[in-house]
Amino acid sequence: MSPLIKLQSVVLDCKSPAELAKFYMSLLGGKIVYEIEYFVAVSIPGSVISISCQFDEDYTPPIWPGTSEEQMKMVHLDFAVQDIEAAVQFAVSLGATKPQTQYWQPDFGPQWITLLDPAGHPFCLCSHEG
Repeated sequence: MSPLIKLQSVVLDCKSPAELAKFYMSLLGGKIVYEIEYFVAVSIPGSVISISCQFDEDYTPPIWPGTSEEQMKMVHLDFAVQDIEAAVQFAVSLGATKPQTQYWQPDFGPQWITLLDPAGHPFCLCSHEG
């Protein structure tokens, strides 16, 4: 029998953990649940998984869209939203940026929008009914 293993946290490297944690706390309505100088964890309401921000002196933001010659993303986060445009405006007001390159299929309407958090990590706001 295999041991019980559950995802506890997604950890994002950055130069300023407190600043990035504040962004995700505000974006998701969470709260800081753990904080030391080089590591800050943010709760996600309705979830047992947290988003943690960890200092990395050598952190280089990924380039969006990625190329093989530059720092590429290793992972991105998807967030379900009921109103994509309202969620985009809110995220941008908190410090996110909307890159010009988007990969959704225009024939189907906007299923998702890719944004970059203040440290440059890509994340998507995904259309979700209900």
